[in-house]
This record gives sequence, structure tokens and C-alpha cells, in this order.
Amino acid sequence: MRKILHLVRRFIEMGVPVTSQVADDEYASAVLAAPELDLWRKMSPYDRRHSVGVATRFIAAKPQSTRDEHAAALLHDVGKSATSFGRLGRSVATVVPLTRAMAVYRDHERVGSEMLRAIGAAERVVALVSGTVDDPAARALRAADDA
Repeated sequence: MRKILHLVRRFIEMGVPVTSQVADDEYASAVLAAPELDLWRKMSPYDRRHSVGVATRFIAAKPQSTRDEHAAALLHDVGKSATSFGRLGRSVATVVPLTRAMAVYRDHERVGSEMLRAIGAAERVVALVSGTVDDPAARALRAADDA
């Protein structure tokens, strides 16, 4: 049920115009290394806005987090930038991946971790984005994403 609520909130959020692009970029620029920032900027404005919200909720829940954990919060959806779906396409891909691109979208954690590994991101960032670790930071990141 929590997953469904998260998806509904994201669908609604994608319908709200992004007015925070400058502030979002300033926030990410203060945290991310240059190659990470380049990847982050390839995300849609909606995903960048969402990532800043997740990162700020993550930091509020885990103020002792490392720079790499903070970066992972900002980059947790970077794999979605490998596709260019809008609201409807994302919704369909989430429920029933009808095409290869939709399957890639659904596998955004693996795709994002590969993108980060390719630019030499820290292993901690890669691991958290991949969704394969289960530790306090990973749980805090998932909770911040689901909020």
C-alpha cells in the first residue's frame, strides 16, 4: 500500500510546474562532485526537484550522514534519465513494462548504479543507489523517498 501511495504522490508531483530549478541546482552543486552533478543535471526537472526533497528529508532524519550518503540521496533516481518518459509513460512502465525502454525505466536503480560506477563515483554512492544494501542509511534513504 505504501508503494502505491508513493507512486500516486509522484504522479501528482509531476503535474506541478517546477519553480525551484535554480535553488535545486545550487543545493546539488554544494553536495555533488562535478561528474555526479553532470549526471544529476541530465535528470528531468521533476526528478531533480524530487531528489532535493528526498535529500533534505534524508538529512533531517540522518544528520550525521556522510557526503557520499547525501550524494546518493540526490542521485537515487539518476537511472531514470536513461529514458525520456513523461507522466503517462512512467505510470505505464511502473505497472506493465511493455517495451525495452520501459523495462530499463523499471530497472533504474541498477542503471543508475552503472552510470555512477562509469564516472568513478564512490562505492558507497553506487551501493546506495543500487538499492542492494540494507543498513541504517539505506533504510533512511528509502523512507525519505517514500515520504
